[in-house]
Amino acid sequence: MAGETQEDGHIRALRVLETLAGLQQPATLPTIAEQAQLTKTKAYRALRGLQDHGFVDHVGHSGYRIGSRAVALATLIGPRPALLQIARPVLIRLAAQASETVTLHLRSGEHRVLVLGAEPASNPLHALPIIGERSPLTSGCVGQAILAFLPADEADHIIRGHAPQPARRGLPALLSSIREQSYALSFSDNHVGMNGIAAPLLDPTGGTALGSIAIAGVDSRLPKQTLLRLAAPLRAACADLAPRLATVLGPNSSMRLESLDVTIQDFLGRS
Repeated sequence: MAGETQEDGHIRALRVLETLAGLQQPATLPTIAEQAQLTKTKAYRALRGLQDHGFVDHVGHSGYRIGSRAVALATLIGPRPALLQIARPVLIRLAAQASETVTLHLRSGEHRVLVLGAEPASNPLHALPIIGERSPLTSGCVGQAILAFLPADEADHIIRGHAPQPARRGLPALLSSIREQSYALSFSDNHVGMNGIAAPLLDPTGGTALGSIAIAGVDSRLPKQTLLRLAAPLRAACADLAPRLATVLGPNSSMRLESLDVTIQDFLGRS
């Protein structure tokens, strides 16, 4: 009997991802395996691979949930209504207030993924966000606003895995400051000539960060004092969106998530 090919493994992973997307989340391994009509061993291998690449998040004994990278992929292929309907109006209002680009980022394991953006109509020099952009949580204000509100052991593990050695010493003090202020600042950290401010989207049940919202633009328009003036409307937008976002993405959600707007056939048809 011929062995399993790499393509077989990829198709199984897509099948597991599609199955998980249609289940109440978090979903347990036995439930996912049963619904996908796979053995628990094969389902676990597929989930582990998806988790390693940010498409699935493991939430302890509760099981698995769709990761931010899968949500980002869904927005590229076909927008996910529950997420877009909740978040888009908040981002549009904030972009109009700030006259700058506003972006929504979701946590995916040790990374953050850009899943949605809004541009101000009045700003001719805006920078278009790249949907699906993925960076470690240690990098820039967007990731650090999330990292500061994770359990200490998780944050330490992420810092050891992703922060360059010279930056590790100063990160704990920086994260403490971010927790006090509820926002993080960035000066050309991820993109040269671009400054920004980000605030966390906190799960109201556990207080951990599901993601962050950021306001960013060219450094000449966004010096430090301007960024600080944007802190209040930014935090207000996060406070508005976070509880509703938690009902869709939060680890403690009891809500049945809508299926991703993509199926295995969509992937195979585009290959």
